[in-house]
Amino acid sequence: MLSMFKSASHIAGVAVVLTVITFAGFAPTVDAQAPREASAKEKAAWATEWSRRVGVELEYSFDSSGDVAWDSAEHPLVFMTTEGPGYGGMLGGVTLPGFAIFDADTRKPVLSKDYDVLAWGWENVFEPHGLGVSPDGKWIYLPTGVGSFMTMNEDGVGRYLIINAETLKIDKVIKITGQAHHAKSYSTEAGEQRVILYGWSQPLFVLDPDDDNRVVGSVTQQDQGVEAYSYWPSPDGKSIYGMGRYRDFEMRKHLLDNPIWRIDTETWAVKKWIHVPDSAPVWMSFTSDGETAFISGSRNSIVMEYDVNEEKIVHEQRAGVDGPYGAHFGWDDRFIYTIGKGEESHNRGKMLGMVDKTTMAVPGSRAMDQFYTGCIRGDHGTLHPDPEANEMWISCNASFEVVIFDLDLREVTDRLPLPRGGSTHSGAFVSYPNGWDGPGENVSDMAGLHGSALEAKRQIVAGEYQPK
Repeated sequence: MLSMFKSASHIAGVAVVLTVITFAGFAPTVDAQAPREASAKEKAAWATEWSRRVGVELEYSFDSSGDVAWDSAEHPLVFMTTEGPGYGGMLGGVTLPGFAIFDADTRKPVLSKDYDVLAWGWENVFEPHGLGVSPDGKWIYLPTGVGSFMTMNEDGVGRYLIINAETLKIDKVIKITGQAHHAKSYSTEAGEQRVILYGWSQPLFVLDPDDDNRVVGSVTQQDQGVEAYSYWPSPDGKSIYGMGRYRDFEMRKHLLDNPIWRIDTETWAVKKWIHVPDSAPVWMSFTSDGETAFISGSRNSIVMEYDVNEEKIVHEQRAGVDGPYGAHFGWDDRFIYTIGKGEESHNRGKMLGMVDKTTMAVPGSRAMDQFYTGCIRGDHGTLHPDPEANEMWISCNASFEVVIFDLDLREVTDRLPLPRGGSTHSGAFVSYPNGWDGPGENVSDMAGLHGSALEAKRQIVAGEYQPK
């Protein structure tokens, strides 16, 4: 049974009424772990040359061992997503940073969890903008912080909570120089797992989950030459791309272009700056062979085709929506689905665009279609790792739900309200085939498909896939 309540906020003098849905009888849990500031010895032991370069430090250290918090054998495939207060005048029903876990097969909520950082002395909570999970499913990375977008230049306002996925207890808190943005995963050619973190006024740093989540690589603002809005790993793990975005909105309004850059993940040197014809590039999605990538440009509402080997933009096409944010492939490497967030625009988007990449080279070609989702300020889409399901789960941070879009029917087939009525941004599908008796696998997140799911897609594209 669902219960509903309404809250009102005012934007530019206009009352906006938001309906927040919560689950009656569903008991969200609040973590009240007492903070223990890491000692000077612990901070020094965790620090590396790479963390020091970008001003990242260990702030709190916890004992995250304990009882199992949820049954991964009962829920072998789950979708983990942020659940926070909301922002931009559209606020949900929570005040603390947290996340929700949904069973990816039944679509039912497994649990909702938040962390009482206000009890630590925080004055308020910055909206979590993109939960990440380590490649083995052991660690959850939750971005948050103190303050707002207006306080992101203050010293040490941002935090990443690193959470034990089995006990759901915080293991450590990393303090950064700006506000925390996204978290996503990749694996190196040698199979080593890595986690990408970054934020506003906080350039890229990369963790090794197998080495106490220490920083093993980073890039400074001086290396880049301009602040990055987001970072994206190539499927082979050899490169990470930064999307350039000047902070000042008035400047972006008058710019026609911007740089992106390629970072070598062995040396952490910036190897190449690439010109793109948009002042606010956002997202980067690769074809399954890693030869081509597609970048959403929110200022001009375009999708750009990037040739990985030539290292240049070779085509562009309208995105089919205003202010595209996420740009995602389905299972065929042909159609790109653009999330019409209204980035750089009204920021209240409710549409999903569709681009056929095979027509991008045709002069005068246009986006193929658009679909109404009702997903208010949708931003990130995550492809369900089962090709038979063939659906994209879209996070809606201002209608406080996850919308499921069927890529066969090309329509919304389900809406999953967040258990506590909170705001959501992205997440990860994580498989636990042996419960807690063996490693899990992050099979799909902001960076696309991973591991066994990516291999299945490569087989589908090659015409070799055999359904299990």
